[in-house]
Amino acid sequence: MKCSFVTPLYVVAATSLIGFIMQTWRFSNLETKTAHLESKVEVLQSTVEGIVKTTEERRILHEDPPFKKDGEGWWVAEPEMFRFPAGIVIGPHYKDCTYGKAVLSVNADTGKDFDLNCPSGDGTVTFGASNQASGLSSSVLGGVSNIASGNYSSVSAGNVNEASGLYSSVSAGLHNKKSGTIFFLGGGGGE
Repeated sequence: MKCSFVTPLYVVAATSLIGFIMQTWRFSNLETKTAHLESKVEVLQSTVEGIVKTTEERRILHEDPPFKKDGEGWWVAEPEMFRFPAGIVIGPHYKDCTYGKAVLSVNADTGKDFDLNCPSGDGTVTFGASNQASGLSSSVLGGVSNIASGNYSSVSAGNVNEASGLYSSVSAGLHNKKSGTIFFLGGGGGE
């Protein structure tokens, strides 16, 4: 009888040991799976945070755009100030021009590069066709093939006029070239 009582104890002990080993293996396996799942959760959390940030940035841009379309299909700016440190070119840009800083240029789209204006000086303005403003804060406000190369010089209009002196100005005319300091020519023709 002694034998029969001991045998079930061995069976119970062996079964308990096998069960303990199986539980230990399962816990170890669960720990590995848990660590793997935690790393996946971290990746997903980082991805979701990135998506949320991008969505918020896009929402902000779409919530309050600086331009709105009016009833006639025109894009109209809000009554705010805009700052363009580099400059603004309306129409095509002139590939052979080295644009200055803080420039404004308006070009008609004729399909010909030689018709385009070149505001190469800092703080310059060019309108018209084939005009150049290379002096600091110089301007050509109209006409064709005019040059304002002196600092603070200006050509208002005309054809093939040049204001190359400091503070010089040519108002209009044809083939006028003034290089003196603080010089104004009202129009006419010739040199």
